[in-house]
Amino acid sequence: MRVVIMPGFSELIIVANPTQEVTRKGMLSIVMPWLYAPWPNAKEKGIIEMDVNGDTLRALLVELTARYKEANVDFQPISPTTNDLDFDYDVLVNGKNYVTSADGLDAKLIDDDTVIVKMLWRWDG
Repeated sequence: MRVVIMPGFSELIIVANPTQEVTRKGMLSIVMPWLYAPWPNAKEKGIIEMDVNGDTLRALLVELTARYKEANVDFQPISPTTNDLDFDYDVLVNGKNYVTSADGLDAKLIDDDTVIVKMLWRWDG
């Protein structure tokens, strides 16, 4: 699956198999710099294009985890303990929480599906 990623302030906005050009037009210009860590050359363009092995939400999150790990960034939306979404993240597919899908993280992503991976900030030390 081909994806286009647009880092936001505290989230990744991802379009699966886009059928049209994806741009940052209309998005905030404030972006957390570490969101570009695996793709430092993408900062100028503002978007990342990459291929993911598989066509599910889980495959996407596993691939993102691997890319951030290579860049030494703590980004692990799938908990290794529960094999489900970690409580520090929220994932929306086309504006709906992923849990509303009968297949959960194993839901197949289709052309132009928009996935938002939000990092939930916790200030509890």
